[in-house]
Amino acid sequence: MSTLRKQEIAQRFSRAAEGYAEFAELQAAIADRLMASSEFSGVVLDAGCGRGRESVLLSERKDIEYVIALDMAPGMLAELPVTEQIQPMLGDIEAIPLPDASVSHVFSNFALQWCDSREQACQELFRVIKPGGQLLAAVPGSASLAALRADKLLHINSFVGVQDWAVALMQAGFGECHFEQQDFVMHFASARDLLHALQGIGAATSDAPRERYLHGRQWFQQVSAALESSREPQGLPLRYDVIFIQAKRELES
Repeated sequence: MSTLRKQEIAQRFSRAAEGYAEFAELQAAIADRLMASSEFSGVVLDAGCGRGRESVLLSERKDIEYVIALDMAPGMLAELPVTEQIQPMLGDIEAIPLPDASVSHVFSNFALQWCDSREQACQELFRVIKPGGQLLAAVPGSASLAALRADKLLHINSFVGVQDWAVALMQAGFGECHFEQQDFVMHFASARDLLHALQGIGAATSDAPRERYLHGRQWFQQVSAALESSREPQGLPLRYDVIFIQAKRELES
């Protein structure tokens, strides 16, 4: 984890760790959908485990030996439940501190988008998965948070689509790759609540240069007005276009 950007992301998520669960309802719903999509067995790597909610749920499955809970934010790992079935590991998905072909499956919920290189991340995931094992991941698609990026007042990172992930996975060596997309949305009573939720899950990180950030009352008023223009009957929407990935490392001939 050598880049300044990743250090900042790790620090941001560490700061958000204690109260993360309060704001991560949408991420939890996405994770539940991902976990229901396949069976898991053997040793499972939870890549970008956060506070370990999914690590716990996976570890309780009868066919799973144990879960390696990997995250680059020390603060998140500090919140992991203490159990023999979960092995915490501080590390970067682009340089996973595990031997080749050491896990049966990789589970990753809303973490791969923080990597500097999709290609490097996919290569590392392929490397640690045993032949016959698979990767199950959820990532935000290109339409995610589009309304928040539209007026350029909020410098939210852009995301890529299925084709970009398909290319990176196949170049890494994965064989069968299946993709599904589904919209997830949460609603908030006010702009302040929505922005607070973004900050609460550690997602207020952008690749935009620091000097582009705006602060103060005038900025907040502009953001509030922009968000209000997209208000729905349920409230102000925070919408993700989620890509569900299932990629298999084929058995070696």
